[in-house]
Amino acid sequence: MATIRDVAKLAGVSMSTVSRTLSGKIFVEEKTREKVLEAVEKLHYRPNLLARGLRAGSTGSIAFLVPDIDSLFYPRIMKSLEKAASRRDYSVSLYSVDNSLEKEKQILNTLSERGVDGVICMSTADEPAHLADFQRQYSIPVVLVNRSYSGEDLSCVMTDDEEGAYLSAVELLKAGHRRLCGVFGSFSRERFRLRFEGFRKAAQEYGVRESELILLRDVNTIQDAYEAMGNLLDQEIGEKPDAVFTSMDMLAVGCYSAAQQRGYRIPEDLSFTGFDDIYISKYLNPPLTTCRNPADELAEGAMELLVKQIADPAVRQKLMIRGSVILRDSVLTRSM
Repeated sequence: MATIRDVAKLAGVSMSTVSRTLSGKIFVEEKTREKVLEAVEKLHYRPNLLARGLRAGSTGSIAFLVPDIDSLFYPRIMKSLEKAASRRDYSVSLYSVDNSLEKEKQILNTLSERGVDGVICMSTADEPAHLADFQRQYSIPVVLVNRSYSGEDLSCVMTDDEEGAYLSAVELLKAGHRRLCGVFGSFSRERFRLRFEGFRKAAQEYGVRESELILLRDVNTIQDAYEAMGNLLDQEIGEKPDAVFTSMDMLAVGCYSAAQQRGYRIPEDLSFTGFDDIYISKYLNPPLTTCRNPADELAEGAMELLVKQIADPAVRQKLMIRGSVILRDSVLTRSM
């Protein structure tokens, strides 16, 4: 089914020009109008009249704010979000805030002046009250994605981080591993605190005390993971792990490298599971068993909530999306 983006591309004009032409209420140069109508006819485009009615005077644009563009998970969300938005005749602009709350607030201020139909945000803040303030002050709908919010004045689409980490860690425990290492990003972030809770819950259910767990914290980048795992494996005293749970798949990349450079075989000497299922996970050697963070469902849910709120500003909803374990070759079953 053709979208307004397809019509704009064929006619060689912007989507807003297509919207103005089809509205019949705003002057469009005759030559341009003819090009647009010809493209509409060729593509058999049928505008969503309900959506057009709800969005009268809209810009047709959505802003998507992410903490940074270095993460390997955020591009998955962006790709899924563009597809979900395009099906509803919206375009998406990406803004990276460089892990700065101050920059996040500055970009929001800019958006209030520039004009967008809505904002989807993966906030740098654990309790992003500033988003609720922005929404209230400028009457621009906001949906928080892959984050939670305790208040009732923001719509949210969240991943069940605790359950996902639990399911991922259980794969190690079911395989007979008991000397577990958990590699976590900063506990200042709620998602890593929740993933730790899931990891700890799984260990407790299999009789592993928290004091027996090896925890590597504040591991936020591939380089951090490489150094932290290397330091752990280089220690001459203390028990070494036989299995590792990484709270983000990208951390497994650094851990793999550190372990393999020291002669550890994966999974014969060291089993691994992760969280997110970023695209490179299946290309690691060996491919990584992980909990899939469902980017398509997060993006679709975020757009659905945003469109509902654009139509009815009073709407607020919260969605919790569950992940699923993707079994690959990074876990070896030990004899019990």
